[in-house]
Amino acid sequence: MGKYQRMDRIPWSIWGVVLRNWSTLLCFEVFYRVMGFEVLFPWLRYLLSLLPGLVGEPYLGQKNLASILHHPTALLLLLFIVLLAALFVCIEIVGLFVYCERGWRRESLTVWNLIKETALRMRSLLSPKRLAVLLLFPPMALSVFALTSGYLKNVKVPEFILEFFAGNPALSLLFSVVVLLSNLLLLTYLYGFPSLLFGGETFLGSWRASFRLLRREKRRTARKIAACLLLLTLTAAVLILAVVVFTALRVKCFTPPEEARGQFQFFITSAEQFWTAFSGAFLSAFLCAVMVSLYHERRGEERPGRVKRKRAWPSVALRLAIVAGTLVLVTFFSETEAGGWRAYSPEPKTEVVAHRAGAGLAPENTVAALDRAVEDGAHMAEIDVQQLGDGTLIVIHDTGFQRTAGVDLPVWEASYGDVERMDAGSSFADAFAGEPVPTLDRMLRAAKGRIRLMIELKSTGHETDLVEQTLDLIKRNGMERQCVVASMEMDLLERVKALDPEMETVYISMLLLTDRYDLKDIDAYSVETGSLSVGMVYQAHFQGKKVYAWTANTESSIDSILYNDADGVVTDNVPLAWSRIQESGKNRPLDELTDFFFPLK
Repeated sequence: MGKYQRMDRIPWSIWGVVLRNWSTLLCFEVFYRVMGFEVLFPWLRYLLSLLPGLVGEPYLGQKNLASILHHPTALLLLLFIVLLAALFVCIEIVGLFVYCERGWRRESLTVWNLIKETALRMRSLLSPKRLAVLLLFPPMALSVFALTSGYLKNVKVPEFILEFFAGNPALSLLFSVVVLLSNLLLLTYLYGFPSLLFGGETFLGSWRASFRLLRREKRRTARKIAACLLLLTLTAAVLILAVVVFTALRVKCFTPPEEARGQFQFFITSAEQFWTAFSGAFLSAFLCAVMVSLYHERRGEERPGRVKRKRAWPSVALRLAIVAGTLVLVTFFSETEAGGWRAYSPEPKTEVVAHRAGAGLAPENTVAALDRAVEDGAHMAEIDVQQLGDGTLIVIHDTGFQRTAGVDLPVWEASYGDVERMDAGSSFADAFAGEPVPTLDRMLRAAKGRIRLMIELKSTGHETDLVEQTLDLIKRNGMERQCVVASMEMDLLERVKALDPEMETVYISMLLLTDRYDLKDIDAYSVETGSLSVGMVYQAHFQGKKVYAWTANTESSIDSILYNDADGVVTDNVPLAWSRIQESGKNRPLDELTDFFFPLK
């Protein structure tokens, strides 16, 4: 083809597009991340902190969050915050497409020119016929792009929702279909996104054109995208292997044997931090490069060939200086918090709280689960308390017995005589057949002197004197110092403090928005892992409050809680939490690599 190259004949040209101005890409990512971390995010947090005051509340949790919908100013502010966040994510996507377009044309691109052209393209997207591009962001949060985008990858479906889906085959299938459709929807639109940015199309026009082309050439396009993704995977694997082998050889040749293991781990850790900070940029750029190349191919355009130029020594020296400066900049950035650097405490102080007394390894909210939590070394067991129709307090999570005991009966209509005949263990495993639904008094006696209890009061609207009876049982068993009382209902916790100011209270909420964490009747907060942040923990600790996070049943979610330095990890799997605490600050794969290249004698 002379001086032209076609994508379908030379797949490797995709990497040529991505790496054409690689130092510019890295610097752009540094600028983008710093602007987000140092400018946008503090402003968004500040704006969010204004919401409770606007609706006349000291805080916003899941129980009173709907109050925003009844306050026009608060609702407009919330929509403005969402719009700002969406536009910021869009900046990265537009910048990557601009970068890849210049790379496809083999044009040089400076950081300033990339920022300027990205701003111009963003301005063009804000026209009424193009602003609908923001509709892309809901499906993006469930797409493969969320795994690579700099900030979108932090948007995750809460773990307790995923577990709920996993326990219901129909919902699990539905969720899988939604994720698949989100990826297909995103792929369909990104296929036409270059025509929106560079071809002057409207949002709907580019969508229709993309859909028609994909319908006509779906197999051919799918094969090309699959081939490019395979190329990406192989390239990443080869690159990682090359870095590891090169580092090992370098250390062997230039480092004294007694320092070799430490030096090898230092260099690999630095490389890992760099990879964590910037792999998303290259992966996202690769996906955008595929779409840009497909866009030009379907238009019958061929990528310009290389133009050989004689470079004078001054220009070569300047280029080398730019490259060296870029590497120094991104290396420094990768070791900052904005670049994804994480510093784990060498001795984590996080407590392990057995959720529902340890629901992962024994029937939830039973004495058997409590015994297992004690055996596994949990600091505390969280249990759920409700009131029967006859006033007896029992330990159960649901408002009925169907899921745990197989009896279709609401809690508030049952008597203790009904509950005594129930089997709460067979549904978990045959080995627990006959395990009863315990009363709160039975659970308190089983825990006394063995483990602390976090007693969550669950209101159904049918109970009377729930707080009074709970405190009375705690005192009768002499466990005031061994129990804390938790709830999602703030009025119940206020009642606890009114009756016993010394009793520790925990407010439970899926999310929590407040400008301060000094609520007078609250001693600790328990939030869903996805809404936990270092800032929240820091502010709560400043006010003398503890922070727990729930329900963490995967290594990544437990590690996130440890990283945020929360006071407690609420989990169904106590042994898993302990293993992550013991491994905190360690890197097992790196230790194994070190042993392979530099075995201990």
